[in-house]
Amino acid sequence: MAMREHELQAGSRSAWWGAFGNFALTVLKITVGILGHSRALIADGVHSGADLVSSLAVVVGLRVSRRPPDEGHNYGHAKAEAVAQKVVALFLILAGFELGDNAVRAFGQPKGGRPSGVTLVVAGLVVAVKLVMYVRQRKVAIATGSHSLMAQALDSRMDVISSLVASGAIIGAMAGLPHFDAMGALVVAGLVAWLGIEIFSQAANDLMDRAAEPRQVTQMIQAALEEPGVRQVNELRTRVSGTQILVDVEIEVSATLSLVDAHHIAHGVKSRIMKLPRIQDVMVHVNPASSTEDT
Repeated sequence: MAMREHELQAGSRSAWWGAFGNFALTVLKITVGILGHSRALIADGVHSGADLVSSLAVVVGLRVSRRPPDEGHNYGHAKAEAVAQKVVALFLILAGFELGDNAVRAFGQPKGGRPSGVTLVVAGLVVAVKLVMYVRQRKVAIATGSHSLMAQALDSRMDVISSLVASGAIIGAMAGLPHFDAMGALVVAGLVAWLGIEIFSQAANDLMDRAAEPRQVTQMIQAALEEPGVRQVNELRTRVSGTQILVDVEIEVSATLSLVDAHHIAHGVKSRIMKLPRIQDVMVHVNPASSTEDT
Protein backbone atom coordinates (compact mmCIF):
# COMPACT_ATOMS: atom_id res chain seq x y z
CA MET A 1 0.00 0.00 0.00
CA ALA A 2 2.89 2.35 0.77
CA MET A 3 4.36 1.65 -2.67
CA ARG A 4 0.95 2.32 -4.26
CA GLU A 5 0.72 5.71 -2.50
CA HIS A 6 4.26 6.55 -3.60
CA GLU A 7 3.38 5.76 -7.21
CA LEU A 8 0.25 7.93 -7.08
CA GLN A 9 2.21 10.83 -5.63
CA ALA A 10 4.82 10.46 -8.39
CA GLY A 11 2.04 10.42 -10.97
CA SER A 12 0.43 13.55 -9.50
CA ARG A 13 3.75 15.40 -9.53
CA SER A 14 4.28 14.46 -13.17
CA ALA A 15 0.77 15.65 -14.07
CA TRP A 16 1.32 18.98 -12.28
CA TRP A 17 4.64 19.54 -14.05
CA GLY A 18 2.87 18.78 -17.31
CA ALA A 19 0.20 21.37 -16.50
CA PHE A 20 2.79 24.05 -15.69
CA GLY A 21 4.76 23.25 -18.84
CA ASN A 22 1.70 23.35 -21.07
CA PHE A 23 0.57 26.66 -19.57
CA ALA A 24 3.94 28.28 -20.33
CA LEU A 25 4.02 26.83 -23.85
CA THR A 26 0.44 27.94 -24.57
CA VAL A 27 1.20 31.54 -23.66
CA LEU A 28 4.51 31.52 -25.54
CA LYS A 29 3.21 29.93 -28.76
CA ILE A 30 0.06 32.00 -29.09
CA THR A 31 1.79 35.27 -28.22
CA VAL A 32 4.70 34.73 -30.62
CA GLY A 33 2.35 33.27 -33.24
CA ILE A 34 0.18 36.40 -33.22
CA LEU A 35 3.10 38.83 -33.15
CA GLY A 36 5.06 36.80 -35.72
CA HIS A 37 2.10 36.20 -38.11
CA SER A 38 2.18 32.38 -37.96
CA ARG A 39 -1.13 30.50 -38.08
CA ALA A 40 0.68 27.18 -37.66
CA LEU A 41 2.30 28.33 -34.40
CA ILE A 42 -1.02 29.74 -33.15
CA ALA A 43 -2.65 26.37 -33.93
CA ASP A 44 0.15 24.63 -32.06
CA GLY A 45 -0.48 27.02 -29.15
CA VAL A 46 -4.17 26.14 -29.05
CA HIS A 47 -3.07 22.49 -28.99
CA SER A 48 -0.97 23.25 -25.91
CA GLY A 49 -4.00 25.00 -24.40
CA ALA A 50 -5.98 21.80 -24.81
CA ASP A 51 -3.02 19.96 -23.29
CA LEU A 52 -3.20 22.29 -20.26
CA VAL A 53 -6.86 21.49 -19.64
CA SER A 54 -6.22 17.78 -20.14
CA SER A 55 -3.26 17.91 -17.71
CA LEU A 56 -5.55 19.37 -15.05
CA ALA A 57 -8.07 16.60 -15.80
CA VAL A 58 -5.33 14.02 -15.22
CA VAL A 59 -4.43 15.69 -11.90
CA VAL A 60 -8.08 15.47 -10.77
CA GLY A 61 -8.41 11.89 -12.03
CA LEU A 62 -5.32 10.75 -10.13
CA ARG A 63 -6.50 12.50 -6.96
CA VAL A 64 -9.94 10.86 -7.13
CA SER A 65 -8.39 7.45 -7.88
CA ARG A 66 -6.49 7.63 -4.58
CA ARG A 67 -9.71 7.58 -2.56
CA PRO A 68 -10.20 4.29 -0.67
CA PRO A 69 -13.22 2.05 -1.22
CA ASP A 70 -16.44 3.26 0.40
CA GLU A 71 -20.06 2.16 0.71
CA GLY A 72 -20.95 3.44 -2.73
CA HIS A 73 -17.75 2.25 -4.44
CA ASN A 74 -16.72 -1.09 -2.95
CA TYR A 75 -13.83 -1.52 -5.38
CA GLY A 76 -12.43 1.97 -4.95
CA HIS A 77 -12.27 4.85 -7.42
CA ALA A 78 -9.47 3.72 -9.74
CA LYS A 79 -11.62 4.09 -12.88
CA ALA A 80 -11.53 7.86 -12.36
CA GLU A 81 -8.37 7.60 -14.43
CA ALA A 82 -10.34 6.34 -17.43
CA VAL A 83 -12.76 9.25 -17.00
CA ALA A 84 -9.76 11.61 -17.01
CA GLN A 85 -8.57 9.92 -20.21
CA LYS A 86 -11.91 10.63 -21.84
CA VAL A 87 -11.70 14.28 -20.83
CA VAL A 88 -8.22 14.47 -22.39
CA ALA A 89 -9.55 12.85 -25.56
CA LEU A 90 -12.60 15.10 -25.87
CA PHE A 91 -10.55 18.28 -25.47
CA LEU A 92 -8.11 17.09 -28.13
CA ILE A 93 -10.89 16.17 -30.56
CA LEU A 94 -12.65 19.53 -30.06
CA ALA A 95 -9.37 21.41 -30.36
CA GLY A 96 -8.53 19.51 -33.55
CA PHE A 97 -11.85 20.36 -35.21
CA GLU A 98 -11.63 24.02 -34.14
CA LEU A 99 -8.09 24.32 -35.47
CA GLY A 100 -9.10 22.60 -38.70
CA ASP A 101 -12.02 24.99 -39.17
CA ASN A 102 -9.77 28.03 -38.66
CA ALA A 103 -7.16 26.62 -41.06
CA VAL A 104 -9.74 25.98 -43.79
CA ARG A 105 -11.12 29.52 -43.38
CA ALA A 106 -7.59 30.87 -43.77
CA PHE A 107 -7.39 29.52 -47.34
CA GLY A 108 -10.16 31.91 -48.37
CA GLN A 109 -8.60 34.95 -46.77
CA PRO A 110 -6.06 37.31 -48.33
CA LYS A 111 -2.46 36.28 -47.79
CA GLY A 112 -1.10 37.85 -44.61
CA GLY A 113 2.43 38.85 -43.67
CA ARG A 114 5.19 36.28 -43.69
CA PRO A 115 6.09 34.71 -40.32
CA SER A 116 9.06 36.25 -38.56
CA GLY A 117 12.23 34.34 -37.72
CA VAL A 118 11.40 34.29 -34.00
CA THR A 119 8.40 32.02 -34.68
CA LEU A 120 10.75 29.40 -36.09
CA VAL A 121 13.03 29.70 -33.06
CA VAL A 122 10.08 29.22 -30.70
CA ALA A 123 8.79 26.21 -32.66
CA GLY A 124 12.25 24.61 -32.43
CA LEU A 125 12.44 25.33 -28.70
CA VAL A 126 9.04 23.71 -28.18
CA VAL A 127 10.23 20.53 -29.89
CA ALA A 128 13.09 20.21 -27.39
CA VAL A 129 10.91 20.99 -24.34
CA LYS A 130 8.12 18.64 -25.36
CA LEU A 131 10.56 15.84 -26.11
CA VAL A 132 11.90 16.08 -22.55
CA MET A 133 8.33 16.14 -21.19
CA TYR A 134 7.40 13.06 -23.25
CA VAL A 135 10.37 11.02 -22.01
CA ARG A 136 9.68 11.94 -18.37
CA GLN A 137 5.92 11.39 -18.55
CA ARG A 138 6.30 8.06 -20.32
CA LYS A 139 8.80 6.88 -17.69
CA VAL A 140 6.44 7.75 -14.82
CA ALA A 141 3.43 6.26 -16.66
CA ILE A 142 5.22 2.92 -17.11
CA ALA A 143 6.41 2.91 -13.49
CA THR A 144 2.92 3.63 -12.11
CA GLY A 145 0.84 1.78 -14.70
CA SER A 146 -1.22 4.96 -15.19
CA HIS A 147 -3.08 5.05 -18.50
CA SER A 148 -4.05 8.70 -18.07
CA LEU A 149 -0.38 9.64 -17.64
CA MET A 150 0.49 7.56 -20.69
CA ALA A 151 -2.20 9.44 -22.62
CA GLN A 152 -0.57 12.67 -21.50
CA ALA A 153 2.84 11.36 -22.60
CA LEU A 154 1.47 10.41 -26.04
CA ASP A 155 -0.03 13.87 -26.27
CA SER A 156 3.41 15.38 -25.56
CA ARG A 157 4.87 13.18 -28.30
CA MET A 158 2.19 14.43 -30.66
CA ASP A 159 3.11 17.98 -29.67
CA VAL A 160 6.68 17.25 -30.78
CA ILE A 161 5.36 16.14 -34.16
CA SER A 162 2.95 19.07 -34.49
CA SER A 163 5.72 21.53 -33.60
CA LEU A 164 7.92 19.99 -36.30
CA VAL A 165 5.03 20.40 -38.74
CA ALA A 166 4.61 24.01 -37.60
CA SER A 167 8.34 24.58 -38.14
CA GLY A 168 8.10 23.26 -41.68
CA ALA A 169 5.04 25.40 -42.36
CA ILE A 170 6.81 28.50 -41.04
CA ILE A 171 9.84 27.82 -43.25
CA GLY A 172 7.57 27.41 -46.27
CA ALA A 173 5.66 30.59 -45.49
CA MET A 174 8.91 32.53 -44.97
CA ALA A 175 9.98 31.33 -48.43
CA GLY A 176 6.83 32.88 -49.87
CA LEU A 177 4.85 29.71 -50.64
CA PRO A 178 1.13 30.63 -50.72
CA HIS A 179 -0.98 29.47 -47.76
CA PHE A 180 1.80 27.13 -46.61
CA ASP A 181 1.33 28.32 -43.04
CA ALA A 182 -2.40 27.54 -43.19
CA MET A 183 -1.66 24.09 -44.60
CA GLY A 184 0.65 23.46 -41.64
CA ALA A 185 -2.12 24.52 -39.27
CA LEU A 186 -4.50 22.09 -40.99
CA VAL A 187 -2.04 19.19 -40.62
CA VAL A 188 -1.57 20.02 -36.92
CA ALA A 189 -5.37 20.01 -36.50
CA GLY A 190 -5.63 16.56 -38.07
CA LEU A 191 -2.88 15.15 -35.84
CA VAL A 192 -4.53 16.55 -32.70
CA ALA A 193 -7.97 15.14 -33.57
CA TRP A 194 -6.50 11.75 -34.50
CA LEU A 195 -4.71 11.46 -31.15
CA GLY A 196 -7.92 12.42 -29.32
CA ILE A 197 -9.84 9.61 -31.06
CA GLU A 198 -7.09 7.11 -30.23
CA ILE A 199 -7.04 8.08 -26.53
CA PHE A 200 -10.86 8.00 -26.35
CA SER A 201 -10.84 4.45 -27.74
CA GLN A 202 -8.34 3.38 -25.06
CA ALA A 203 -10.43 4.96 -22.30
CA ALA A 204 -13.59 3.25 -23.55
CA ASN A 205 -11.74 -0.08 -23.53
CA ASP A 206 -10.69 0.47 -19.90
CA LEU A 207 -14.26 1.26 -18.83
CA MET A 208 -15.48 -1.99 -20.42
CA ASP A 209 -13.47 -4.13 -17.97
CA ARG A 210 -10.50 -4.78 -20.22
CA ALA A 211 -8.54 -7.90 -19.23
CA ALA A 212 -4.98 -7.76 -17.94
CA GLU A 213 -2.10 -8.40 -20.33
CA PRO A 214 -1.36 -12.08 -21.16
CA ARG A 215 2.04 -11.78 -19.47
CA GLN A 216 0.38 -10.71 -16.22
CA VAL A 217 -2.21 -13.49 -16.44
CA THR A 218 0.58 -16.06 -16.89
CA GLN A 219 2.29 -14.74 -13.76
CA MET A 220 -0.94 -15.09 -11.78
CA ILE A 221 -1.47 -18.69 -12.91
CA GLN A 222 2.12 -19.57 -12.02
CA ALA A 223 1.72 -17.95 -8.58
CA ALA A 224 -1.44 -19.98 -7.92
CA LEU A 225 0.17 -23.26 -8.98
CA GLU A 226 3.09 -22.64 -6.61
CA GLU A 227 0.76 -22.95 -3.62
CA PRO A 228 1.01 -26.50 -2.15
CA GLY A 229 -2.21 -28.42 -2.65
CA VAL A 230 -3.29 -26.69 -5.87
CA ARG A 231 -3.64 -29.31 -8.59
CA GLN A 232 -4.54 -26.95 -11.41
CA VAL A 233 -6.11 -23.61 -12.22
CA ASN A 234 -9.51 -24.22 -13.80
CA GLU A 235 -10.22 -20.61 -14.70
CA LEU A 236 -8.72 -17.16 -14.18
CA ARG A 237 -10.45 -13.93 -15.13
CA THR A 238 -9.14 -10.39 -14.73
CA ARG A 239 -10.40 -6.85 -15.20
CA VAL A 240 -8.39 -3.68 -15.16
CA SER A 241 -9.60 -0.88 -12.90
CA GLY A 242 -7.46 2.19 -13.45
CA THR A 243 -3.91 1.23 -12.52
CA GLN A 244 -5.10 -1.83 -10.56
CA ILE A 245 -6.27 -5.34 -11.47
CA LEU A 246 -9.15 -7.36 -9.98
CA VAL A 247 -8.79 -11.15 -10.22
CA ASP A 248 -11.25 -14.08 -10.06
CA VAL A 249 -9.59 -17.50 -10.01
CA GLU A 250 -10.89 -21.06 -9.70
CA ILE A 251 -8.47 -23.66 -8.36
CA GLU A 252 -8.75 -27.43 -8.08
CA VAL A 253 -7.77 -29.29 -4.90
CA SER A 254 -8.20 -32.81 -3.59
CA ALA A 255 -11.80 -33.72 -2.82
CA THR A 256 -10.69 -35.44 0.38
CA LEU A 257 -9.45 -32.23 2.02
CA SER A 258 -11.32 -30.74 4.93
CA LEU A 259 -13.03 -27.37 4.54
CA VAL A 260 -10.39 -25.82 6.79
CA ASP A 261 -7.54 -27.17 4.65
CA ALA A 262 -9.19 -26.05 1.41
CA HIS A 263 -9.73 -22.59 2.90
CA HIS A 264 -6.08 -22.45 3.93
CA ILE A 265 -4.98 -23.26 0.37
CA ALA A 266 -7.34 -20.64 -1.08
CA HIS A 267 -5.95 -18.04 1.32
CA GLY A 268 -2.42 -18.98 0.26
CA VAL A 269 -3.31 -18.57 -3.43
CA LYS A 270 -4.77 -15.14 -2.75
CA SER A 271 -1.67 -14.06 -0.81
CA ARG A 272 0.67 -15.18 -3.60
CA ILE A 273 -1.27 -13.39 -6.34
CA MET A 274 -1.65 -10.25 -4.21
CA LYS A 275 2.16 -9.98 -4.10
CA LEU A 276 2.24 -9.38 -7.85
CA PRO A 277 2.32 -5.77 -9.11
CA ARG A 278 -0.94 -3.79 -9.38
CA ILE A 279 -3.25 -6.44 -7.88
CA GLN A 280 -6.07 -4.79 -5.95
CA ASP A 281 -8.09 -7.84 -4.91
CA VAL A 282 -8.36 -11.58 -5.58
CA MET A 283 -11.46 -13.77 -5.29
CA VAL A 284 -10.60 -17.49 -5.04
CA HIS A 285 -13.13 -20.26 -5.71
CA VAL A 286 -12.18 -23.84 -4.78
CA ASN A 287 -13.26 -26.82 -6.92
CA PRO A 288 -12.88 -30.42 -5.68
CA ALA A 289 -11.05 -32.80 -7.96
CA SER A 290 -13.09 -35.63 -9.43
CA SER A 291 -13.18 -38.78 -7.30
CA THR A 292 -11.22 -40.75 -9.90
CA GLU A 293 -8.30 -38.35 -9.56
CA ASP A 294 -8.09 -38.92 -5.81
CA THR A 295 -8.02 -42.69 -6.02
